[in-house]
This record gives sequence, structure tokens and C-alpha cells, in this order.
Amino acid sequence: MRKENSDSGSMSADVRIMAHFLAKPGFLLARVDQITTALFSSLCQTVTLNQAELLLLLERLGPMAQITLARSAGVDKSTTAYILDNMQARGWVKRVDCEQDRRRVQVHLTSDAKLILPEISEHFANLQRQFESPLEEASLLRLKRILKTLGCDPLGPAPLWHPAKESAQAVLDEASSFLMRRALQSMQSHFVTATQGAGLSARQFSLLFILTKRDSITQIQFARMFGLDPSTCAVIIRGLLKRRLLKSATSPQDRRARLFCLSHEGGKALATVHQLMDESERASFENVSSEDKAFLINQLRVIVKSHSHLLRFPGAIDSL
Repeated sequence: MRKENSDSGSMSADVRIMAHFLAKPGFLLARVDQITTALFSSLCQTVTLNQAELLLLLERLGPMAQITLARSAGVDKSTTAYILDNMQARGWVKRVDCEQDRRRVQVHLTSDAKLILPEISEHFANLQRQFESPLEEASLLRLKRILKTLGCDPLGPAPLWHPAKESAQAVLDEASSFLMRRALQSMQSHFVTATQGAGLSARQFSLLFILTKRDSITQIQFARMFGLDPSTCAVIIRGLLKRRLLKSATSPQDRRARLFCLSHEGGKALATVHQLMDESERASFENVSSEDKAFLINQLRVIVKSHSHLLRFPGAIDSL
């Protein structure tokens, strides 16, 4: 396998390596999730995107059990509890015991939340319009259908999502930002299920794969190439070093920088997980045709190319 020269960490070399990831739906969906988060943050400084979705569900559907809210948003119970804790601290929701079942908690909007909801609703709608702007209407309709197929598998490993039964109750069902994240959530859950016991995250796997294509990499090079914050890259690298899947040395060009390369153990771990990752992708797309999968990848590439300027670290995406 040909490796790029480590001293020639040129942009063209990084672009060639990143072309592999830019053909993968899981990587593209993760990048799209970064984009929707950044775009909503630029529109709304009051709430996060996750908070906005729960508030909009409560506004449309009324008070509901916490578990029902979690399933309406397709979020696991612990994450829902964490988001609600933060919103309760801000005075936007209150939780009371259900009268019919004291073991359950009912979530209500407060008067303070109702005051900010018109603004949040407007920002959420603007997010969808701006996010969808690079796509043609017919393509967008087909894309949403594919995303719903990926996200609506009740037998899959992802947290349950209960779509609205009637269009009048739909809040997230036609929101591209939500459908993208739901598809990502499904793919990540399949990956975790397939690789149980391997102890590698998708991003750790990606770094090991990159190091089969180049001799070494620094933390900053990885951040600029892959499109992640350097602090996130530090966590990824630290986990791999702890398991001895990477080796490190001082850079001869800059004594302050560390060079990381693949260890023998890392190569073995990569070989095992690579096959499992391919299997998890096949499981994710079991109900999606090869034509629809190719269409999805193409549309995700359009979105990433159009909106990556919003990201602080867009990555080496010149091949798009």
C-alpha cells in the first residue's frame, strides 16, 4: 500500500486521502451534523438545536411523559434527561409526576418558554431553508424519503423514534436537519453494535486508516485534514496511545510537535474493525437500494461543499 511522504504533508496529499472519506455516507452525515449545529448557532443564540427540537415538540404536542418526548425526538433517555435538566435550570420546562403513573415524569413548558418559542420556531424554519438551499426541490423530496427509511427502522439498534401519526402533529418529520442527524444516529448505532468489544470509535478508526496512507501525522495536521477541533483530535489520539495502537516521536522539524504513526497493534485492530465497519454500513442500508444510496452520497457531497465554510475546521475537501 502506497503511503504519502510524511514530510510532504501537502494539501494535495491530504485531499487524495480525504477523497476516500468523502465517498462514505457515515463521514458525510457526521460532517452535515457539524454544519447544521454551526448554522443554527449562527441563527439563534438562545437555545441549542437539541433544545429547540424538544421545545417545539412540547409546543405542538403539549405536555407529555419524558419517555414519550424522548421517542418523539428519537433520543435516548439519558440524553433527553440531560437536555431537560439544562432547560429546567433555565426555567423553560418543569417536570411533575404523572397522576396515572407516579413512576413517570410529565414534562410541561413554562410561561418563559412560551415567550421565546415564536423566535425559536422562526430560527428553526430558517435553518431548514438555508440548509436545504443548495438542493433542487425534487432532489430534496427524494433525499428526505431515503433519510426516513434510514431513520425509521424500529428493529435497528438506534434509540426508538416515533414519527408523527398525522401531518398536523409533525414537527421534526420533514426537518432535513433532524432527518440527517437521525440517519447518522442509525449508522453510528449499527457501527457500535457491529464493533462491540473492539473498543474503537469511528473517529479513532479513521485516524488509524489515515496512517495506512501516510507515514505519520501531527495533531494539528489531523485537525486540518479531517476537519475537527484540535482538542477533539487530542482526545482521539490520547485514547489510541493509551491502547498502544499509535506510536509517537518528537518531530525533527519542530521539537514542540509530536509525530504519530501506526503501531503493529494498531494495524491489527484496524484490519479487524475495517471489516466490521463495512458490515455495519451494509446493515444500515439494508432497506435502501444501491441507486438511492449513491443518490444520498451525491446530495450529501453537495451540502458539504456548499456549507463547509461555516465550519472553523472544514477539512481537506477540495476533491468535492
